[in-house]
Amino acid sequence: MSDKIRQKDKNNISGYIQGGEKKVMTKFNKKMINVLATATLVAGVAAPIAALTAPTAVHASSSYIALSTPSINSDQQNNAVLGRAKVSISQASIASGASFTITLPKGFDFGIPAGKSGDYQVGRASSATDATYGLGVYLDAQDNDDADNIAATGYNDATAIKVEKLTDNSAKVTLNFDNSKDSADVYLNFANINVSGPSNGPVKATIDASSLSGLTSGEVTIANVVSSGQVSLSAADTVSNTDNFTATLKVKEQTAGALANNNNIKLKLPSGFKWNAPGSASILFGDIASGDVVSKVDGDTLTLSLKTKSSKETTFNLPLSFYVDDETNAKEGDVTANISGNTTTDVSSLVVGNYGQIGGGVSVATPTTILAGHDEQKIGDIVIKEKVAGSFVNNRTVTLRLPEGARWQSTFESNTPGSNFAGSFENTNGLGGADVSYTDSDKRTLRLTFKNVNSSKDPGTLKLKNVEVATQPGFSGDLNVDVAGSQGLSGTVKVATVKQAVTLAAASKPTLTIGLGDQQVGDITITEAAKEAFVKKDGSREVILELPTGVRFAATPEVKVTAGDVKVKSVSTDTYGESNKGRLSFYIDSESATPSTITISAPKLTVDRTVAQGDIVAKLKGSAVSYTAYKGATDNTQNWKDNNTAAAEVAIATVGTPAPGATKSKAVFTLGSTAYTVNGESKTADVAAYAENGRTYLPVRYAAEALGVSPQNILFDKATSTVTLIKGDRVAQIKLNTNLLTINGSVVRMDVKAVTNKNRTVLPIFWVSRALDASINYDATAKTVTVENNN
Repeated sequence: MSDKIRQKDKNNISGYIQGGEKKVMTKFNKKMINVLATATLVAGVAAPIAALTAPTAVHASSSYIALSTPSINSDQQNNAVLGRAKVSISQASIASGASFTITLPKGFDFGIPAGKSGDYQVGRASSATDATYGLGVYLDAQDNDDADNIAATGYNDATAIKVEKLTDNSAKVTLNFDNSKDSADVYLNFANINVSGPSNGPVKATIDASSLSGLTSGEVTIANVVSSGQVSLSAADTVSNTDNFTATLKVKEQTAGALANNNNIKLKLPSGFKWNAPGSASILFGDIASGDVVSKVDGDTLTLSLKTKSSKETTFNLPLSFYVDDETNAKEGDVTANISGNTTTDVSSLVVGNYGQIGGGVSVATPTTILAGHDEQKIGDIVIKEKVAGSFVNNRTVTLRLPEGARWQSTFESNTPGSNFAGSFENTNGLGGADVSYTDSDKRTLRLTFKNVNSSKDPGTLKLKNVEVATQPGFSGDLNVDVAGSQGLSGTVKVATVKQAVTLAAASKPTLTIGLGDQQVGDITITEAAKEAFVKKDGSREVILELPTGVRFAATPEVKVTAGDVKVKSVSTDTYGESNKGRLSFYIDSESATPSTITISAPKLTVDRTVAQGDIVAKLKGSAVSYTAYKGATDNTQNWKDNNTAAAEVAIATVGTPAPGATKSKAVFTLGSTAYTVNGESKTADVAAYAENGRTYLPVRYAAEALGVSPQNILFDKATSTVTLIKGDRVAQIKLNTNLLTINGSVVRMDVKAVTNKNRTVLPIFWVSRALDASINYDATAKTVTVENNN
């Protein structure tokens, strides 16, 4: 591909600014106020800032301003053109006969212009820019001037200013008038100065005046000496391409004649690239012609010089072009030319282009921080960029796949999102027109199909802005997107960091005993990571603290907000007969404006004999903290719902040695048979185990006896229709024809009623295990139920 692609210039372009002043005051104002001017001097490239030393402006009757400070080289030269300066004299500050001296530094003398002889080194100039003299002095008397030369005025044009040479490098300026009517300006033009081997740095003329003259002493910079032959280089209009490149080389002499005679500059391209012959130079400043710029190409090396020596600092632009000669050696990225030659330059290398192959990349400059279990979370802007223009071909695709714990907002909200996209597109240089679709069964992959080929000369970009995602409760860490598709892009980019929306903490972790109730644990706190981390929308506002199977709250603890401004209501420990897992629930009545903390104070637990030794881990669930596990599109987030993922969890206690109880025993019942075994010994019941409405029922008496409950500890109260089972320190009571099961005083609501079969109380096997603190296993193939002690 040969189209050029413009890119931002990667090289500094030197700028040249000259100091000066602008007169803005009216004659009336000038006669009322003495104005003392000061100016900041900016010299040419590589020249130091001109120094100006003078008294503070409010005390000075005169000040010295450099109007130009040219750069000169350190070679010996005659009649060099140095700068100009202005002496500003405040109104009414001098009397007739006031004078000051001007002294050049060592190595500088007043010269004699070509074609002149004698004492033409200094004199009164006809204008501020008059170059007739080595030092030309021009007076602007302003309102002090008398155009008719009337003697009574005290001013005479012919004698108003006198310039005298004192030595080869000093002169005296006398002012033969008073300036009572206005301020006055004296211009000093150092037009022809002989230079003999000066040191690098600023050239300062010293101005001395008597304290009685009404003038002040000081110094002013009139030139800057730089290394001989120094040249400034920069490259503009560089391009990015796959084979052919152009650029504009700007060459600036920092001193006149820097590129002359045998002086040259060489630009060598890296391996794999070669120069074409440059175009014609465009002269920006100086006194040479375009044809004086000489260029020679030898493969990867371009040599530049001038036919003639310039008498003024010269600046010119030179159009360059080069190409890829050997793709196996050409390296992608910036094409950097090395600078050499026998002329000193301000840079040793120069970026003249950027080489790239067809293709592109995906990046995220600033990943965001988002909350787990929430939707509508904004990730970092995703930028898809071509390496060179036209890289993205029609109907090529780029796919962005989220990990399992995340969904694009559109696929979270709908099973059939179509082309909906929660975010916006921003494109540059014609890379746009991408169609949106979602793939995979859970639609975690966002596919972009490009329809418009970039028609510009610059690499195009497509930015996906304000993109929203939903994340699974409990997800934490980096959210990375896998990049693929038919366009050939690959890799992984980080789009966000996911942190838990809420954290769960326990003040302590006491050791509890199996088979006992009313065992206290430490305070449990739930803390928001950010405001509104507790969600109240779409009717989703429940918080559930779920305990493991066999662990229940002995009573409803106090729940209160201890920090922040969230509001809660409807605290309950009712399990509604759904399971034998303890649960504490409450509702968010108002979302927080500041991150809040909710404390569950000193809860008490009952630990069944079914609970294994080890940590008791409480899990935080509910739609207020695990919003995405309860909401969203059914198919696309079904696994989140199935897992009912917790937002957070923490160990609130540990289970130690179990309490004393019955000996270990194992009973096996067969559906439809009155025969059963206990620890391998055959026994017979008067009612068989059976299945009804999808539930398997066991006779409670025989199951209890098989688990070591003695007959005297199996009681039936006819008056209350209540069966009581006593097993060690465990007392279970079952009231017939109700769904009430009482264990050690705690009432559990079963999902079925206790009934009788052949005058024997029967219960589904789940509730048998709950009542008798046993583990149950059902073998569907053998149609057997195994009941086993847990202690």
